Amino acid sequence: MGKKIENTDRREFLKTAGVAGLAAGGMILGGASYVGAEKKKAIPKTPVKVAAISFLTGAAAGPFGIPGDNSYKMMADLYNKEGGILGRKIDLISLDEAGGAKTQVELARKLILEDKVDVILGYISSGDCKAVLPLSDELGGLMLAYDCGTHVLMEEKTSPFKTPKFQLGFRTAAHLGQDNIALALAIKKYMPNVKKIAGINQDYAWGRDSWQIFELAIKKILPKVEVVKTLWPKIFTTDYTAHVSTLMGSGAELIHTSLWGGDAVTFVKQAMGAGLFKQAKLAMSRGEPYPQEIGETFPEGQFICCAGAHYFLYPAWDKWPLNKWFVAEYKKRYDKYPTYPCYHAFQALASYKTAVEKASSLVGGWPGMDDVAKALGNMSLETPSGYLVINKDHNAREDCLVGISKKVKEFPFPILDPDRLEVFPSFQVNAPAGISTEAWIDSWES
Repeated sequence: MGKKIENTDRREFLKTAGVAGLAAGGMILGGASYVGAEKKKAIPKTPVKVAAISFLTGAAAGPFGIPGDNSYKMMADLYNKEGGILGRKIDLISLDEAGGAKTQVELARKLILEDKVDVILGYISSGDCKAVLPLSDELGGLMLAYDCGTHVLMEEKTSPFKTPKFQLGFRTAAHLGQDNIALALAIKKYMPNVKKIAGINQDYAWGRDSWQIFELAIKKILPKVEVVKTLWPKIFTTDYTAHVSTLMGSGAELIHTSLWGGDAVTFVKQAMGAGLFKQAKLAMSRGEPYPQEIGETFPEGQFICCAGAHYFLYPAWDKWPLNKWFVAEYKKRYDKYPTYPCYHAFQALASYKTAVEKASSLVGGWPGMDDVAKALGNMSLETPSGYLVINKDHNAREDCLVGISKKVKEFPFPILDPDRLEVFPSFQVNAPAGISTEAWIDSWES
């Protein structure tokens, strides 16, 4: 903490980042055996067309969409300097996620059917993901959801269920199940005697699903806890005065929230002004960007989940050089520390690149879309956040970091207290493939 970030050689980084799991010979992938190739396919000389979709305008752009897009641009530039993907340069097409699900469905159709992109990496909004990802199979286009978190995207209501839900649709970051389960586990350790909790979450898929999983997990882990209030503001609300007043009068000792983007910034600022955090702690299911976004006034002592183990100070730089390199490179280019959307964007592009190279090593030449999908569906790779695994259900799984905000002199914003960092292993916070998150939590022993 506080040490100067030294440069790490770009070439050495790119030799290891995003290429774990490559095979030199035959192996088993997705139940099919590949040993050599019957006919080597030529590698096109044209660029690889990669559509990268994030919020570039609106309230979600500053804390989420633009940092994610910056990461896409940074990694595409660096990969291209090293030869791109199998010698093909990456033509990164940055597009705005604004406009709602109908707009994104129309855009996805155009990208696949008219523009003939090789892959779509996209979506922050869970509503957009639920509308667009089914088009992967319908239209025959490869899609990697890079940030949207609703667990129902890849799950069914009845367990066990058949996987994968989509043959050409993937998610390259773990879903909200891990965020809210990890939060509940951290609360058990640091607030084991909490009695009254409340929730404020956006009134759509992301907010409703986040609260549902958190409530299930916290009641299983701390069965005596009482929910005293749940609030459901509309997405992109600008005035939380009434919500803050209601929470202050509820008697809650801890308030769960999955608010994100400009909503989270606005709520926290208004809650600080009203004195909410003098009487209750906040538990933010994806709160990692906001201490840096809000700055030195962000309150101490709040529970912050990192949407995985995505944090500029974790994994520790001396133990995981990829994070040290990533932080330094991003800071040099954009004069900010990378937040979890940056790590998620890295994972999406690196997963695609790794899968193409892996499939090529097995079938020869430039692999077909189905070959890439088979590689993606059974893959692990090293990332700045540690190891990422994409399972047979096409969902990514990763460890999850929860910390507690603390002000320090080394940074102009609160960091996660180094003495109170909790890293929960993937198997502890992610449901197994084919089992819904709700059914999995229900199966736990209290």
